[in-house]
This record gives sequence, C-alpha cells and structure tokens, in this order.
Amino acid sequence: MGFSKRKYGNKKIEVDGVKFDSKLEMKCYNLLKEMGFSFEFQKQITLVDKFRYNKEAIRAITIVVDFVLDHDGHTIYIDTKGFATEVSKIKYKMLRYMLKDEENTDVVWLHTQKEVSDYLIKLKEER
Repeated sequence: MGFSKRKYGNKKIEVDGVKFDSKLEMKCYNLLKEMGFSFEFQKQITLVDKFRYNKEAIRAITIVVDFVLDHDGHTIYIDTKGFATEVSKIKYKMLRYMLKDEENTDVVWLHTQKEVSDYLIKLKEER
C-alpha cells in the first residue's frame, strides 16, 4: 500500500493495483464490491467540449466522478469528498445541470465513511 501527501490532507492510496484518491474513496469502492453493486470507477465526463475562440484552442471542462452505478435502471453518480473546493462545487453544479432533463439520475456527494455506509446500505435494501 503506497501513500503520498495531497494538497487537502487526503492521501493517495494504491491497493492491489487500484489507485484511490483517498481512504474515503477506497472505503466506498470496497463496500460497493462487497455488496455486489456493478459500477464504473473514476469515470471522466465532459461538461463542456473543447472549442476555438478567436483562433485560440480552449480545452474541454471535465470532471472525474468516483463511481457511476446502474441501480435498477437508475443511474447514480457518487463522489466521495471530505472537502469540496470551489472548483469541484462548480463542476458538480454543471454536472447536475447537464443531467437535469434525464430521468432516473442522481448526483450524490458523500463526505464521511458513515455517509458512505448509510447510503449504500439504504440502496442495497431497496433492491
């Protein structure tokens, strides 16, 4: 298990070849697997496509969502963040805007290990 110090105090963790941005993300990953959920891990989503402005190339705006679950026809985007930066708050607002007209979607932000456990147990019980 390798660790490296990060800007906001979280530590990158690598376990069995899987790289996690934090212990909270690792906890969610392990619980999802233990509970038998099918999910995508660290999915990159484009919020604004790249474009040109007055001949200048402008990069796309993207977000990496920790987990995307398909739960009984319902798509759930889960991010695990103990601390939210202003940029991450804006990107999640943009993601919600992008998904606003899609039925059966949720964007969930879990801040603590207890929130992760409680949320996933509730999802499991709904099956």
